[in-house]
Amino acid sequence: MSFLSACWGMSDSRNLRVLSAAEDLAVAVLSVVPLVNARRAPGVRGQLARSVTAISANVAEAANLGSDPNFKRQLRLALASANEAGSHLRVLERTGAIQRQHIWHCENKRVAVCKMLVSLIRAIEEREANEEEERRNSKDRNSKLRQPTAE
Repeated sequence: MSFLSACWGMSDSRNLRVLSAAEDLAVAVLSVVPLVNARRAPGVRGQLARSVTAISANVAEAANLGSDPNFKRQLRLALASANEAGSHLRVLERTGAIQRQHIWHCENKRVAVCKMLVSLIRAIEEREANEEEERRNSKDRNSKLRQPTAE
């Protein structure tokens, strides 16, 4: 059973809050991309659009993978794309290629998505650690039960 279905009883990516937030971020960024002065930051518009849409795509894929390691891997890819998008937003701000109010609006959404992704990744890692500890404890109990008793 995946972390997603175990914790929230869902395997449908449309029910995942982080996916909705990532899609909101993509819409916000894509709405301001046409406002970017391409001469001040050549190529950044396309890179920003790709990185921001990759966030929600990776989250959607993660939600439907079915195993914690695969789920976590895709969430890490989404987080990497979110960090990449943050870098592009900072470049646009520093070059003056777009008004700061647009950057801040997008950046606030991006930070919220990053926090959600980090929280999910940590929860999965915690669950994995607890399951591993439980396996070790169970193995120890079973080995003690099998030990011959001294008569």
